[in-house]
Amino acid sequence: MLGGLSITAVVVRSQQASATAEAGVRFQQHTERLQADIVKRFNQAVYGLNGARGVFAATHHRVDREAFRAYVQSRDLTAEFPGVRGFGYVQRVLRADLERFVATEQADNAPEFKVRTAGNAADLFIVKYVEPLSQNYPAWGFDIGSEAVRREAVEKAIETGRPTLSRRITLNRDNRQQFGFIYLVPVFRDGTDPTSPPQRRAAMTGLLYAPIIATEVLSGAAQQENDALDFQLSVRGTNGQDDPLFDSITDTVVTQLGKISAASRAGQSFRENRQFEVGSRSFTLMATSTQGFDNSVNRSASWWLGAGGSLISLMLAVTIWLLAAGRARAIGMAEAMTADLDRLAKVAKATSNAVIITDANRRMTWVNEGFTRITGYTADEAMGRAPGELLQSALTDQVAVRGVREALNTGAGCKVELYNRAKDGHHYWLDIEIQPLHGPAGQLTGFMAIESDITERKTLELRLAETAGALQDLYDHAPCGYYSIDAAGHFLGINRLALVWLGCDLNDVIGQLGPCDFFTEEGQAQFTHEFARFKGGQRIDGMEFDLVSRDGTQRRVSLSATAVLDADGRFLRSRSVMFDISETHRIRLQLRQLNLEQEAMLDNDLVGIVRLRDRTAVWKNRALDRLFGYGPDELLGQSARVLYPDDASFEALGAAAYPSLRSGTNFRTQLQMRRKNGDLIWIDLSGVMLRGTREDAQESLWMMVDITQIKTYQAQIERAAFHDALTELPNRILLSDRLCQALAIAGREQREVAVCYLDLDGFKNINDTHGHDAGDAVLRVVAQRLQSGVRPNDTVARLGGDEFVVVLTSVHGQADSLTVLQRLLADILQPIHLSTGAVVAVGSSIGVALSSDDGTTADELLIRADQAMFESKRAGRCGIRFYDVTSQVIDGRSGSRPSNAGLCGSTRPQGVVESDRR
Repeated sequence: MLGGLSITAVVVRSQQASATAEAGVRFQQHTERLQADIVKRFNQAVYGLNGARGVFAATHHRVDREAFRAYVQSRDLTAEFPGVRGFGYVQRVLRADLERFVATEQADNAPEFKVRTAGNAADLFIVKYVEPLSQNYPAWGFDIGSEAVRREAVEKAIETGRPTLSRRITLNRDNRQQFGFIYLVPVFRDGTDPTSPPQRRAAMTGLLYAPIIATEVLSGAAQQENDALDFQLSVRGTNGQDDPLFDSITDTVVTQLGKISAASRAGQSFRENRQFEVGSRSFTLMATSTQGFDNSVNRSASWWLGAGGSLISLMLAVTIWLLAAGRARAIGMAEAMTADLDRLAKVAKATSNAVIITDANRRMTWVNEGFTRITGYTADEAMGRAPGELLQSALTDQVAVRGVREALNTGAGCKVELYNRAKDGHHYWLDIEIQPLHGPAGQLTGFMAIESDITERKTLELRLAETAGALQDLYDHAPCGYYSIDAAGHFLGINRLALVWLGCDLNDVIGQLGPCDFFTEEGQAQFTHEFARFKGGQRIDGMEFDLVSRDGTQRRVSLSATAVLDADGRFLRSRSVMFDISETHRIRLQLRQLNLEQEAMLDNDLVGIVRLRDRTAVWKNRALDRLFGYGPDELLGQSARVLYPDDASFEALGAAAYPSLRSGTNFRTQLQMRRKNGDLIWIDLSGVMLRGTREDAQESLWMMVDITQIKTYQAQIERAAFHDALTELPNRILLSDRLCQALAIAGREQREVAVCYLDLDGFKNINDTHGHDAGDAVLRVVAQRLQSGVRPNDTVARLGGDEFVVVLTSVHGQADSLTVLQRLLADILQPIHLSTGAVVAVGSSIGVALSSDDGTTADELLIRADQAMFESKRAGRCGIRFYDVTSQVIDGRSGSRPSNAGLCGSTRPQGVVESDRR
C-alpha cells in the first residue's frame, strides 16, 4: 500500500514538474515576443525619421515646410507608427541669430510662428517643422533645448551620432498631459561622415524627432500577450534607478514602481525580469503570468493520485495516460512548428523578391532563389560575405549606404532604394527593407533583408525626368522670361532667363520673393495696385516696369499675364511672360529727352541752379529756393551777395572764379554759404560762362549741391582718427603732430618744450576693486583735470591705459614747467566721487624731458620722458623727475639706480602719503 502510494506520489511530482517546465518554456516565449514587440514598436519611429533624413540627403537639405509636410502626409502614421504623434525637424539657432531666424520663418508663409524658450543658453534647438501641425501645434516653435531632459537627449544624439530616445517626459495632447518620449535622429551636412563628437557638432544641421505617447505604444503590446502575461515596464533614470513607465493591468503609466494591488496580481506562478536597450536608453521588463495562464498548467493528476491504495493501479494507468497525452501534445506542437517553418521556407524560396539573412556581423548566412535570380550569385558564392561588398559599385549612392549603416549600427531596421551591380556587371535598382533578428534573450543575432527589383519603375522615372528636362530646357532657354506667382505675389516657378535678369538662384526666390521685389518704387506701387485687380481674373497686357537685378543692373520689361482660377473663381497662380524692351525704351526716352532735357536738368529738386547776370539772379530753379530757404521768385533780381556769409567771401569768390570763366574753363570749389535764416551750410559750387550772351553783360550758370552732411561726417571721422574715444583727448597720432609743431615753433622763438609723461599710481587697485567702469570714470576725470590745468596752446594726450602725455610749449627751463606740473599733480590727487557712491583717489608719477638740445626729435623726447617717469616710480611714485640730457641713458629694465645717474633730483608735492602709492 505504502509502496504503491509512494510510487504514485513520485509519478505525480514528475508530472507536475514536466507540466511546470513546459509552461515555463511557453512563458519565456511569450516574454521574448513581448520584449521584441516593445523594441520594434519604439524603433518604428526611427524608420520614419530615417526616411525623412533620406529626403534631406536627396534634396541636399533644401527641404521647406511644404516638402516636409508632404513627406509626413505620405506616411500612414496610425498604421505604420502607432503611438507616434508626428514627425518634426529641430534646427540649432544661436541666440544672437534668434530675431533673424523668427523673421525668416514668419516671412515663409508662417506669420504666426513664435519661439518659446527659457534660460540664456548660447544656442537654442527650435522645432522648425512639425507635422501633422494640428496635433502638435503646442510644440511648434518650442525650444526643446530650454528643458533639461530634452536637451540631454539632444546633446547625446549629437555626441553619439545615433538615434537617441529621451528620458520620460510629459507631452501635451488633446488638452491632456501624457507621459512619453521623444526619439531624435541627428542630420549632418552633405559629404560629411563625422566620427567624433566635435566633428558631429560641427557637421550637424539639425535633428529629426518624433514625439511618442507611451500608453499608445505599449497598449498594443499588452493586447498581444494579454491572455498570458501581465507586465510592468520601467526605464533607467539619471540616478541609476528604474523609473516606472507602464502597467499592462491598468493600461496606463504607473507613478511608482511595483505599486500594484495584490488582487490585480493574482496568479503569478511565473515571473521574469529582462533588461534591454532602445535608442541608448535602458529598460527593465518585469513579466508575470496571468491567472488564465496559470490555470492552463495541467495539475489535475495530483488530485486523482490522492485516492486510496486500492486505486493505485487505476491511478498509475491514469498517470501513464497523462504522460502519454503530454508527450503527444509536445510532439504535436513540434510538428506544427515544423510545418510553419516549412511553409515559411517555401514562401521565402518561391517569392520573386530576394531574401537575405545575415549574422550579427552582417555576413550572409542564407539567401533564397530570388537572390540568385536578381544578382546572378549562387548561395555558395554569397555565404560569408557582406551584401555591400558583393553587390555595391562606384555608382551606388554612398549617402544612402551610410544611412543604412547608421540604422544597423543601432540595431534598428530601415528601408532604402539602392543602385547595385549584378554578377554579370549590369546594374539594377532595389527597394530594400531590412529588419533585425533577435535571440531568445533579446540579443541581436542578425538581420533579414527583403529586396524588390524596381529597375523598370526607375527606368520609367528616368525617362519621365528626361522628358521633363527637355520641356524644362525649352522653358529655360526661351527668348523671354516666364514665371508664375501665387496669391501673395511670390514666385511659384521661373525660367532660367528670368533668373539671370534677377541675378538670383532658384532657391533664393521660390516662395520668398516676387517680381515686385525687383521693381523700382514706382513699379512696386503700380504692381500692387494692378495685382489686386489681376487676381479677380483680369488680364495684363504690355505693362512696363523697370526691373533691377541683385547686382544693380536695370532693364525695362514689358509684362503680360493671365490669371489661373479654380472652379470657385479663387486665384491659384499666374501665367506671366516678360520681354526685355530696354533698347526700345531707351530710344523712346531719347526722343522724349530732346524736349524735356533742359527742363529736367535745370528745374530739379536735387541741385540748386541759378543764372546770374553781373552776379544778379535772373533765373533759378526750385531746388535753389529749397536749398537756401527762400520762397518762390524771392531771389530773382537780388545780388548773389545774399547767399554769402560776408562781403569778403563774396569778393574772394568773384576774384577767383570769373578769370577762369572768361578764359573758357569751368570753375568749381567748396565753400560755406548762408541760408535765409542765417544758418551756414557747405556747398559744392560749380559754374560755367554762358556763350552767346550780350557783350555788355556777363551771364553765368551756377550749380550748387548741399554737402553739409558730408562735411560733418568728414569732421567726425577726422576727430575719431585723432582723438581718444574714452577721454576725447588727442591720441598718439595727433600728439606726434602737435609735438612736432611745438618743437618747430620753439626753435624759431628760442624757447623750450617740456614733454611730460604721466602714469597713474593706484589706478590698478581701483580697476580691480571697483571694476572697469569705475576705472573709465577715473580716466575721464583725470583727463578733465589735466586739460583744465594747462594753457590753450599746450597739449594733453592719452597714449592708452593710464598713461598720459602733457606737452608744455614755450617754457623756460625746469622751474617754469615745474610750477605747472606741481599744480597738475595736486589736482590729480584730489578725491574722485564715483557714481556708485565710492570715493577713490589716484596719484601720478611724472617724467619730464626738455628740448634743450636743438637736435632733439619728438620721439627722443617721449623716450626720455618715459625713462624719467620710470625712475620717478622707482623713487617712490607720486613725484616729478626731470631727465638730464648730459648724462647717460637710464636702463629702465634695471631695478637699481645706475652710477652717474642722468636724472635731476625729484620733487614731490606736499601732502603725498605712502597710502597713495601702488
